[in-house]
Amino acid sequence: MSSYITVKEIEENIEFVNLAITTKDVDSKLKEDMIKVCEDGKFEFENLTSNIQIHSDIVNLIDENNIGQKIDGDALITNVKNVPLLIFTADCVPIAIIDTKNKAIGLAHAGWRGTFDKIGQKVIDKMNKHYNTALEDVVCVIGPSIGPCCYEVSEDLVKKFNTIITNQDEKFYIIKEGRYYLDLWKINEHILKCSGVKKQNIINLNLCTSCNEDKFHSYRKHYKTQKRIGMLLQIK
Repeated sequence: MSSYITVKEIEENIEFVNLAITTKDVDSKLKEDMIKVCEDGKFEFENLTSNIQIHSDIVNLIDENNIGQKIDGDALITNVKNVPLLIFTADCVPIAIIDTKNKAIGLAHAGWRGTFDKIGQKVIDKMNKHYNTALEDVVCVIGPSIGPCCYEVSEDLVKKFNTIITNQDEKFYIIKEGRYYLDLWKINEHILKCSGVKKQNIINLNLCTSCNEDKFHSYRKHYKTQKRIGMLLQIK
């Protein structure tokens, strides 16, 4: 098994970035594993930058002054070359956000809390503020995460999401045998589209970490594993 996967649409159409998502034989929290991934994927390991993730809606801006700094937050943005951004997931939704015109990038870690707080939209808003990112130039990738097939939640959580997703014919959950399953993919797509991102510019890999437990770490399937998938995004 390869230590990471790539996204064909990004490789073929957006030449100024590297995007990689690590697989199960890698723990993205381990330095030695990430050195190898960075070498193989041509990421600048010495500039690798991540957050102390706390399931928040905090978006941290990375510039020449804070490369490699770790502070609380669940999203990162930059327009600096050769600075790989990294977020950690193991069922939560990783979202890559790329400004194809102004050459700026962002990553978001969207569990149900981050999704409810619309962290994807907040990344785009901050990129617009600092890099003049226009919505028509944004391409997003929704990476491997737990799908609606497996993400069983309480009825109360479904009702909580109904307060922010209203007047929609399409449901953002399914009910199987009286149990509720939340669709974080569809909710994040909805949030991105409502932000103004074009539907055709949202790439959902539709890879469920629970269904694909042989390929990716899954917090639920792997008994609350501490190992993590890493999504890396870098401007070349």
